This record gives sequence, C-alpha cells and structure tokens, in this order.
Amino acid sequence: MYDLVIRGGDVVDGTGGPVVRADVAVRGGRIVGVAPSIDDVAGEVIDAAGCLVTPGFVDPHTHYDGQATWDEVLEPSTPHGVTTVVTGNCGVGFAPVRPGKEGWLIELMEGVEDIPGSALHEGMSWGWESFPEYLDELGARKWSVDVATQLPHGALRGYVMG
Repeated sequence: MYDLVIRGGDVVDGTGGPVVRADVAVRGGRIVGVAPSIDDVAGEVIDAAGCLVTPGFVDPHTHYDGQATWDEVLEPSTPHGVTTVVTGNCGVGFAPVRPGKEGWLIELMEGVEDIPGSALHEGMSWGWESFPEYLDELGARKWSVDVATQLPHGALRGYVMG
C-alpha cells in the first residue's frame, strides 16, 4: 500500500528527458515508484490528468534573509512550486552584524533591493552576531520549504570594516 498515488500526470523528472505520462507512488514521504500505471491501493489518490508532475523548484535568488526569521511560508515563492529558496544574494543580508548596527543592514537591504525597512524592523527579532549564530537561529525555525543561505559580502564587509 502506498500513502499517495498521483495518477495520469505528465511527469517531468528534471533530468532533461522527455515528458512521460505516468503514475507516481509515494510512501513515507518519498517517491517509491514511477510507472505507466500503478494500480496498488493508496491512502490518497490524486488525478493529475492534464497536469504536469514535477520535482520541486529551487529559487536560487531570493531576499528572504529577514523574512525567514519570522515567516514559515515564504511567499510568494511557495505557491509557484518552489521547494528550496536561497538567500544571501546581491551581497545583502543580516549576518554577521555588530550589536547596534542592525539598522544599517536593514537600510542596506532597503537601498539595494527596495524591501521596505519598516517590514524588516517590525518582523525581525535579532538574536545573533556571527553568521553561525544566524544559521542557528534559522535552524531553529520550520518552513514549508527548504532554506539555503550564503554569507552576504555586504554584511561581512560592514562587520569587518565598521
């Protein structure tokens, strides 16, 4: 028995191979079968006729650096099928940060990416100084997607150079 079978969808597996009409079986949160027809019993069946069935998408350039500290959903990426977001792009981000310089990093993000500083001031609860401490803060959160982050050079330069 499967937990889920997605039936009759056009499967695009991400390898560059051709689109294949197939059923996809899932057990324990993992894909365990892809075949033209899977007739075994499933706890849930989704009719995917006329739909694409794809792996999740990676959004390699986001600015969720602040939003990831308070938002579990990370919209607007998630409704588009994104399953992994990457932060720390464009050299802006929020770690490392010297105590008292948090506002400077918010202004940098606002200036470079036009993200409203008011949202960042209201949403973020600072509790780190180093980049590893920021990663620990993120690691304590749960999201609807995976989050990968890069060390932003603007924050690093600001930390080192003052």
